[in-house]
Amino acid sequence: MTVSSPPGFQAFAVQDGYIGTNGPYYWRQSPDGQPEFGFLSDERHGNPNGVLHGGALLGFLDTILGFSVVLAGQRRCATVSLDSRFIATIEPGGWITGRTTMKKLSRSLAFIDAEALAGDKLLVTTSAVFRIFDS
Repeated sequence: MTVSSPPGFQAFAVQDGYIGTNGPYYWRQSPDGQPEFGFLSDERHGNPNGVLHGGALLGFLDTILGFSVVLAGQRRCATVSLDSRFIATIEPGGWITGRTTMKKLSRSLAFIDAEALAGDKLLVTTSAVFRIFDS
């Protein structure tokens, strides 16, 4: 596992509130032009079973989903629904990568998917709906 952020990643501009507590989170443009996200997990992100807590992963995914909607729609948004499937576990201490895929973006709603991985190991997938605000 990587012990620091891979090359090209920059920290999110927002570092306060929940993002500051659970992160820091990072992002970069991947070679295919899509945003790619990540964070370095540590003991704060663990659960009593010695693996990453599902809430830490979902908090990360919810954040990057919203970030992707804002990038695509250039307007603020909020989560309406988040459907998740936990696939595998991993111990804290490694780099977690997140990727998003916009399915549909309308004037008022965004339908978007995401996944979190540790290396090539798929940890969780999500499908989400976001409400896009007029201003």
